[in-house]
Amino acid sequence: MTERLYYRDATLLDFQANVMEHVGDAQHVVLDRTAFYPTSGGQLHDIGGLGAARVVDVIDAADRIIHVTSAPVPLGPVRGAVDAVRRRDHMQQHSAQHLLSALAADHLKWETVSVHFGAEHSTIEFATASISDRQLTELERWANDVVAEARAVTVSFEDAAAADQAGLRKTSGRTGEIRVVTITDIDRSACGGTHVSRTSEIGSVLLLGVESVRGNSRVGFLAGERVLTRARASDSTLTALARELGCAVGDLETLVPARQLESKVTREQVVKLEQEVAVSRVRALYQATAPGTDGVRRIAHRGQEESAALLRAMVQATVPLERALLVVIGRSPPAIYVATSNDSGIDAGARLKPALATVGGRGGGSPRVAQGTAASGEALDQVAAQVLDA
Repeated sequence: MTERLYYRDATLLDFQANVMEHVGDAQHVVLDRTAFYPTSGGQLHDIGGLGAARVVDVIDAADRIIHVTSAPVPLGPVRGAVDAVRRRDHMQQHSAQHLLSALAADHLKWETVSVHFGAEHSTIEFATASISDRQLTELERWANDVVAEARAVTVSFEDAAAADQAGLRKTSGRTGEIRVVTITDIDRSACGGTHVSRTSEIGSVLLLGVESVRGNSRVGFLAGERVLTRARASDSTLTALARELGCAVGDLETLVPARQLESKVTREQVVKLEQEVAVSRVRALYQATAPGTDGVRRIAHRGQEESAALLRAMVQATVPLERALLVVIGRSPPAIYVATSNDSGIDAGARLKPALATVGGRGGGSPRVAQGTAASGEALDQVAAQVLDA
């Protein structure tokens, strides 16, 4: 049986223990006592060192805790050292979750359905179909108010039945002794995780937004150093964007929408110009191409730097012409386009599909317009030749 030192002191990071046994091999180590928290209750495991080896995973195996290490650890005495940064982060996230769940239940009547603690951000799923921006802002403000109050967060070991009667946030459903985490005048919950000793140690709480899931609402959150990391990243992004646009960060809120509108107008103008270019180009190619013996003008064009939109516009511009067949090979992305006029007597899709099949390509389309792809430019050239000569 492994004594769980973190149960009574989440700040204990350095400890002495004995390797009692190995599970399978000497890199799966069971100690008589440990400060390493195993993945449990949604909280991620600790990492750190065990002797000269690194602890890369910690597994809860009922009455034993298995430490997965980077190298064999022999039986006997060993020193353990828990990674302080990761432990502190997990304490902040878990305590913030208790605080948020309690405040949401007390002020908004939202019960917590599930919790997920991630390596970068965490989530709480609440039993409510929707959450407004105002409610999210209020919940965040309430949480940070309690953080600033530095309320005590304590751990006690109590009889489950007595603890239920004394008022747990959620009935434990267990018998015997349970571990209870209490935030003064806010919350009492049965929990085996690691927590801060005062709410001020959470640092700060940031809510990230809401996602609908299974008729409930999932709220993302950050606490402690993760909030500062997010703020630094956001500031760096905003500073870089402002530098690129040649304005102050404070001007981005008005400048970015203005630039987006300009971009939208420009894109619309480009589309209109591409359509005009396509019509003009197709007509020029049509006039420069002599009719075949069947009276159909077979036009071939190889795209260079033109956009796929321009090439497709050329295809559409071919359909209204008289007795015309157009084959276009696009460069980026590699593709072949086929168009036929209404009076050509040629089915574009029926002409292109079998030609593509001969080179392992794929595609098809309607009698007037078809397109496809093949593995290489040479393969597309072969397809074009077949379509034009058939």
